[in-house]
Amino acid sequence: MEYQITITGTIGCWWNSASFDYVQYVLNQNKGKEVHVGFSSYGGYVKDGLELYQAFKNHGNVHAHAFGMNASISTIAMLGCKTIDIVKGSFFLIHNTSTMIDTYSQKNKDDLDAYIKNLTKQKDDLATFDDVLAQMYADKTGKTKEECAAQMNKGNWMSAQEAVDFGLVDSIYEDDKDEKATVEITNLFMNNYKNNKEAGIPPLPKPQQPIAAVADSEGNPTPTFLQKTLQGIKNLLHKSNVEDNQQQMSKTKENAALLAALAVDSLPTDDKGQYILTAEQTEKLNEMLGKPKDEHKDDSPAPQAPKDQPKDEASELKAELQKAKNDLAAKDEQIKNLQKNPSPEDKTNDNPADEHPQVTAFDIAKAIKDI
Repeated sequence: MEYQITITGTIGCWWNSASFDYVQYVLNQNKGKEVHVGFSSYGGYVKDGLELYQAFKNHGNVHAHAFGMNASISTIAMLGCKTIDIVKGSFFLIHNTSTMIDTYSQKNKDDLDAYIKNLTKQKDDLATFDDVLAQMYADKTGKTKEECAAQMNKGNWMSAQEAVDFGLVDSIYEDDKDEKATVEITNLFMNNYKNNKEAGIPPLPKPQQPIAAVADSEGNPTPTFLQKTLQGIKNLLHKSNVEDNQQQMSKTKENAALLAALAVDSLPTDDKGQYILTAEQTEKLNEMLGKPKDEHKDDSPAPQAPKDQPKDEASELKAELQKAKNDLAAKDEQIKNLQKNPSPEDKTNDNPADEHPQVTAFDIAKAIKDI
C-alpha cells in the first residue's frame, strides 16, 4: 500500500523524517482528501505523539495502517485517525508511560530530600499521563478506563487479532509488501532487543507451536499415514484378498471373452448383475459350445436302467468299494506315521490355506500409492 506519510523510528526525535511539521505540511496539501499513514514505530515522546494525534483528528479523513511493531505513543497517535487497520503478522503494545532517570552525584541529606521530592513529582506526573491515555484508549475500544489501565499495566505485546479483539484496531488487512516489512522489522527488534529493553519495551511473546491432532472430538485416534500404509500392506498380504483379486481378474477375463465371442462392446445386466442375452446371442453361444439348438432339444425322459442287475455285477461293485476303503485306511495310516516322525528335510505345509500368497514389490508400492 502507498502512504502519503510513514511514521517510523522514535516519534519526536530530530532525525525522524515524520516530524510534526512535516506531517502538518502533508495534511495541508491534502485538505478534503483521504490521507493514508503507515505506522511502524516503537513510540517516543508523549508530547509529540499527542500533537500527531490532534493533527490527524483535525484533518478528519486520515486512515492509519499499522505494520511491523507499534507500541507506546505510536498507538496514541493512531487514535486521531478515522480508521485503524493492521497488517497480518504485526504486533501492538500499550503500556504505562515512563521517564529517563539518570543521575550520578554526591548528595547530602538535604540534596536527597530534594531529589526524592523531584522523583515523587515525576511519579505523580506519570500517573496523570497514564490516566489520560487510558481514557483515550477507552474512548476508542468501548472498554472502561480501568480495563484499559489494567492492559497498560500488563504491558505485553498483542498479536494483530488480539489488538482487534481488544478494540484498539478496527480490522486486519493483507499486503505482501507490508508483510515482508513486518518480518524484517520483527527480526531487527529481536536482534536489537537489548536497547529496546532499556526503553521499557518487553520482548515478543514466544510463538505457540500448534498441537498435532491425535484424536477426534470423541477421543478416538485419528488415522495416520503410517497406519493406513500398514493396513494397506496387511490387506495386500491377506490370502483371502489375494484370492478375491484373482477371482475378480478371472471373472474380468471371462467377461471379456464373452463380449468378444458375441462381437459386442457391452451387455445389459439384471438386478443381480447377470448378463441378459437375446435369443440370437444364446443360439450363437450354444453353437460355439457345441450344444443343440432349443428347437431340436429332446425333452423325452432319460431311459431307465433295468431293474434286475446280474448278481456277479453287484459282487464286483462291492469288491471295488471294499478295495477303496482299504486304500483310504492305508493312506490314513501313512499320514499318521509321517506326522509322528516327520523327516527333517520335509518342509511341506499340510495346510495350503496357510501359505502366503506371492506378492511382488510392485504390488506393495501400488498399495501404498493408492493410500
